Amino acid sequence: MNSKTIRAVIFDLGGTLEDVYFDDAWRLQATVGFREILAKHDLDPGLAIPDLYATLKSGMQQYQNWREETERELPPERVWGEFVFTHDNLPKDKFEPIGEELAFYWDKHFSQRTLRPEVPALLKALRERDFRLGVISNITSRGLVPYQLTEYGIRAYFQVVLASSVFGWRKPSARIFLEAARLLRLTPAECAYVGDTVSRDVIGARRAGYGLVIQIKSFLTARSDRATDVEPPDAIVQDLMQVVALVPSEIKP
Repeated sequence: MNSKTIRAVIFDLGGTLEDVYFDDAWRLQATVGFREILAKHDLDPGLAIPDLYATLKSGMQQYQNWREETERELPPERVWGEFVFTHDNLPKDKFEPIGEELAFYWDKHFSQRTLRPEVPALLKALRERDFRLGVISNITSRGLVPYQLTEYGIRAYFQVVLASSVFGWRKPSARIFLEAARLLRLTPAECAYVGDTVSRDVIGARRAGYGLVIQIKSFLTARSDRATDVEPPDAIVQDLMQVVALVPSEIKP
C-alpha cells in the first residue's frame, strides 16, 4: 500500500471542538425561554414548564430515532410540526416561519457548550502547516455552527463548514463526508477526520474512505455509541493538540 498524503483535517463540532453537557435540570430551565418564543408567535400550547419539556423531550427523541434510521436531516421548518407538536392542536403551518428560531434556541440553550481550551492553538498549528480545515456537524439549526465558530473567534480557520440541516444528510452517511471533501477539492483519502463518536464520526469517515480517523471521547460518546459500534479509529487522543503529531503530511501505512 502506498503512503497517503493528508491535506485536510475536518472536525466534528459538539463533543469535539466543543465540550457539550446537558441534563434534565439544565433543559428544564431552558424550556422557559423556549415557551417565550412560542408565546411571542401565538403558539404557546398552554402547558406547564415540566409538561412542555416532556413534550419537547419526547418529540425530539422521536425525531432523533427517525434521523438515525434514515441518516437524513430535515430542514428546521419541518421538525416542530411533524415530530414535536403533533398532539397540541396548534396550526402546523405556523411553525414553518419560526422553525430556525426554535432550532437555534434548542441547539444553543438546551446544551451547555464551551470551546475546548486547546482549540485555538491547535487550529493555528495546523494552518501553519498548510492543512485545509473543515467542520461537519449533525445539527438541527442551520445557523448555530457558524454562529458558534464566530463567537469563539475561530471561523476564519475553516474553508468548509457543513451542517446536516443545510445538506440534508447526516453522519454517519458517507454523503456528508464526501461532500466536505468535494468542497475542499480533495479526495477522501487526503482528509483526516476528528470526532467523538464511533457511531457517527468513525463509522461515517470510514465509509467515505477518509485517510485518517481520530477519536476524542466526550460526554456525548457514551450517550451516542452502542455496544455494537465497534469500528476502531486509527487513534484515540486525550487532548486535541495530539492531533498535530498524528497528521504529518505523509501518513505511512
